[in-house]
Amino acid sequence: GPVCRVILRPSDPTIREMKLDAKKVPTVAVWALIDTGASSTAVSDRIIKKLKLMPRSMVRVHTSNKKSEIRMEFDVSLEFETGAYLSLLRVIDAHLPAQNIDCLIGRDVLQFGVFTYNGVKKEITLTF
Repeated sequence: GPVCRVILRPSDPTIREMKLDAKKVPTVAVWALIDTGASSTAVSDRIIKKLKLMPRSMVRVHTSNKKSEIRMEFDVSLEFETGAYLSLLRVIDAHLPAQNIDCLIGRDVLQFGVFTYNGVKKEITLTF
C-alpha cells in the first residue's frame, strides 16, 4: 500500500506543558501506511513508548480481522514532510510487529485533504 514519512510528537498542548517544565520534547519520524479502510489513525506501541505518551482514554475498535478489541487512545501532533500539520490528533495504539511501518493514517486525517493514488505510476498525492 501507499506509504509516506510523518513526524510524530506529543500534542501541542502537551508540548506547551513540557516546555514550561523545561522538558525535552520527543520527536520521531516514521513510515506511515495510508489506510483508507481505517476510520482512525493508529501508532505502534513502540512509538507510543518513545514519545512517552500518557493514555487519555480507552476505546473499542474493530480490527481488520473483524475482532472487537479495547485499545488505548493518545493525543499526538502529526506532521507530513510537506509541512501539513495537525496539532492535536487522537490516535489509538496499534500492534504492528511484523511490518516496516509505525503508523496507519486513517480517514480521520484523510478527511481534511485530497488523496490521489496513481497505481500505474505507484505514486500517491495527499494535499491539504
